[in-house]
Amino acid sequence: MRDPQTLPETGRSAGPIRFVRDRMGGAAAFLARFARRPPVVGFSGIGTWLAAEWRTERAYRTDFHMVAIAMAAGATAVHGLGASRGVLALTALLLGLLMAIRHLSGRMGGTAAMRVLAGLLAGMALSHAEIWRTGTTVFSGEATVFVVGRIASHEIDEKGRSRYLVDIEKTLRPALSRPPQRARIVVRAGHAIMAPGDRYEGLVRLRPPAGPAFPGAYDFAFAPYFDGLGAYGFALGSPRPNTGQDMAEARQGLIDRARTGIAGLRGAMTDRIRTMIPGQPGAVAAALVTGQREGIDEATTEALRATGLAHILAISGLHVALVAGFAMMSIRRGLALFGPLALVWPIKKWAAVGAILVASFYFVVSGSSVATERAYLMLLVMLLAVLADRPAITMRNVSIAAIVILALSPHAVLTASFQMSFAATIGLVGVFGAYTRHKHMRWRTRGRTEPPSGGIARSVLIYIAGTAATALIAGLATAPYSIYHFQRFAPFGLVANVAVMPLFALLIMPMALIGVVLMPFGLDSPALAVMGFGLDVLIGVAVRLSQWLPDQPTGIVSPLALIAMTLALLVFCVPVGRLRWGAVPIAGLGFAFAAIPLERPDVLIFEDGKTFAVLEDGDILYSAKRPNGFVADQWDRAFLAGGVERGSLQGLDDCASQLCRFSTGSGIEIAYTTDYRLLGQACDAADIAIVARAARQTRCRSGAHLVTFRTLRRTGSLAIRRDRASGDILIERSIPEDPAPWNRHRLAAWPEYWKNPAPRDPPLAPRPDAPDAGAHAAPPIRDASSGGKGPVPTLPAAATTSSVAQRSDALDANPPLAPSGTPDRDRSTSSTGPAAAETGGRSIPQ
Repeated sequence: MRDPQTLPETGRSAGPIRFVRDRMGGAAAFLARFARRPPVVGFSGIGTWLAAEWRTERAYRTDFHMVAIAMAAGATAVHGLGASRGVLALTALLLGLLMAIRHLSGRMGGTAAMRVLAGLLAGMALSHAEIWRTGTTVFSGEATVFVVGRIASHEIDEKGRSRYLVDIEKTLRPALSRPPQRARIVVRAGHAIMAPGDRYEGLVRLRPPAGPAFPGAYDFAFAPYFDGLGAYGFALGSPRPNTGQDMAEARQGLIDRARTGIAGLRGAMTDRIRTMIPGQPGAVAAALVTGQREGIDEATTEALRATGLAHILAISGLHVALVAGFAMMSIRRGLALFGPLALVWPIKKWAAVGAILVASFYFVVSGSSVATERAYLMLLVMLLAVLADRPAITMRNVSIAAIVILALSPHAVLTASFQMSFAATIGLVGVFGAYTRHKHMRWRTRGRTEPPSGGIARSVLIYIAGTAATALIAGLATAPYSIYHFQRFAPFGLVANVAVMPLFALLIMPMALIGVVLMPFGLDSPALAVMGFGLDVLIGVAVRLSQWLPDQPTGIVSPLALIAMTLALLVFCVPVGRLRWGAVPIAGLGFAFAAIPLERPDVLIFEDGKTFAVLEDGDILYSAKRPNGFVADQWDRAFLAGGVERGSLQGLDDCASQLCRFSTGSGIEIAYTTDYRLLGQACDAADIAIVARAARQTRCRSGAHLVTFRTLRRTGSLAIRRDRASGDILIERSIPEDPAPWNRHRLAAWPEYWKNPAPRDPPLAPRPDAPDAGAHAAPPIRDASSGGKGPVPTLPAAATTSSVAQRSDALDANPPLAPSGTPDRDRSTSSTGPAAAETGGRSIPQ
């Protein structure tokens, strides 16, 4: 058998078969050379080897990447672990001490350590500064109010409903003392559509962003807090139409007018695309161009997610690279048609400038998400490198983009978008960079400086192999984050990506660019029609493959597994030498952490107080036959993982007039009722008493754990289990006692009241030091009333105030109070009577 190095170097005569054999032989030779290296023996040998490898990394300036990695670690410490300013001061002290030692000793060592400490200090300092400058007021309860504000953006979802992002100017009936600055309001179809910049006036049911569905899950209040979004709402009726006087009253600054104009442009482009491309292909096309994904239905989203194609919906590096690359190629080829111009002037740099302008426009109209921001910065650095005659695609550019994003938005480090976007980019740049260095080394040994030429078959084979390798590398790099955040993994995503990515890259995105360029002239119909055809094929392939090769639920994994796999990815992709093989044992450690089964809770309680479930023998038994889909989907992925059908708890049909009881497999007794008068009985009858009311009482005198709307507002969702060793009942809360800034609204009082007529027998005023005195908290997610149906019940004459948000729960949220420790004259002091419900040590008369 001939040595691979003696094969003919003319790729045209070698053919695709010999091309593949040549590449396989090169890979085998590389592994053989690595295996023939002398082993490192003893600690001194290990130290010598590490020193030599570190010198190699220093020669390639790999230690620069430590700044970006350390900044990400510092931001994670603040936003994820709650590192205080004391930790920040300690890091600054260590950095100053290291600099002083280096200066006094006269040595130039310790640069890497200084960069790590400087990156940590910068990440923590920028994170604390971001929290300080973010003054978002998150709504502290739930209420129906009249909202007056200005529309910032408008989108239409798959059901035809309008979603308005409204900058709230004031609230009426009642006038909220803590109104959110911005709210996203859903309005049913059939009203007069309003544009960005119009005035919004209408009755809205407001609520705060939801918290985690279970302890350790994603907190849906995190990202809205930093985006300035303080509430979600549903319009009760159509908003008041705008008039000429309303438009005359609109006084916006230059920046506000620019934002309104951009929002209007995005909306107009979305409407045009969805008009020219009907159905789901049009909704996906709008998402690819303007980033507005509300029109995509759940079936299409699920099919793309199950086949590992959901990444095409998020405008990221793939989209920006295709658009900018097609623009640069078109401009350069067009200029090359003019021979004298191409021979005299640097048309490649002209094309790079044109690509920057096209990418900048795409960045503006696409919504500027984290993934798009990262991709735009990466592309900008690459094209600027082209203008400066420097290498474009390098890991250094990735680090620069990460540093810029972390400096602007440090909280993004905890989002799945940031993590998966950078993981895919680091994996692709690292692996292809290592392959390129190895290939150039082989060329130098053969005395060749250019790649061999080849025919069409060889080019097609290279493209298919490159597409498959890209999909495989990106899929493996992002798999740990998909498993951790979404508890699902698409093992056959490689098949789907290889099947549709040529169509996406060669037809769909180029037609999207051509359509947008021709849209101002009304000539976009042919391009958009071709784009719609391609998306129709893509969606069809995704639906078929999702039926044949569905994704798999994985269940929750330990955060240690994600940390280990992240470290393994960085160690494997960032170094240029043999230090990368240190990723192998680190990845093994990550797999070991992932294989360790986590303790499954016996009971899950969502923060609305009405959705709960019992986990037993692989089954999840819900409190309703049709549970809250938003919550149940997360619980199924996290704790089911075996495909068992949903079940429902028995005996919960009539819990409004009686006490419902059930138990877990570990023997935890649970009592549930929606009648506040049965609170004491529930406390005596079970280990966990769930009372779906906003009662003031926060604990049972019997020692049982009391769960109410009021306690869940502070704790968030709960996970309850019995410890196997001690037999104690352990309760894990989603929100710590000292909540993060995006959850601090849970501690705020509920100050919106209306006054009742003067009572015949005024009650005694509560003590100022009584728990929650004057604070009438509304349920955090759902109204305590029965869906808002029926009239608001008449309050007893003894009640002096009532929360608008609590409606029928006003009785148990605002009872007549007796002096602390003094029994009411008509009731006994027992806390466990069948009709007694306590409120902070005081009982309520019938």
